[in-house]
Amino acid sequence: MSVRTGQLLVYRFGPDAGFEGRLVGALERIEAGAAVKIVDALFVASDPESGELVAIDLESNGAEGIAAPLLRFRLEPDMRGRATERALTPHGSGVPAETLRQLGGTLEPGEALLAVLLEHAWAGALDDAVARTRGTPLLNEFVDDTTLANLAPDLLAAATRADAST
Repeated sequence: MSVRTGQLLVYRFGPDAGFEGRLVGALERIEAGAAVKIVDALFVASDPESGELVAIDLESNGAEGIAAPLLRFRLEPDMRGRATERALTPHGSGVPAETLRQLGGTLEPGEALLAVLLEHAWAGALDDAVARTRGTPLLNEFVDDTTLANLAPDLLAAATRADAST
């Protein structure tokens, strides 16, 4: 699946992480909106007692989404086993099994990783409207600031680059 405007988010959790449905709830809220779509999600953990790898690699199929299988993975030990076996079996799509094993090798018992690939659906609509209006994109980057006032230097730099290229 091609991602027009995507964002990869990767998080690490220590052995003291409290997986009590907060992550699944956040992913459900993302799926409920139309502006951002979850394309893929990957959860890799090292079992706290055995250090054994558990993993689930999910691609959005539109019907069930990501949150429901992830919730079952969290709550049902049998589902964790099946999902891990499926993720570690070589197949045509998804993250390669060797990569999952390597990711698992970076984790201490009880630690986990979550990776989420998001598609910014709103960006396609906005890009199309800009193109039809004969506009020119000047800047497209993710920022940590929450106000344009804090980004004034970036705004000026983008406008200056545009003036120099015309």
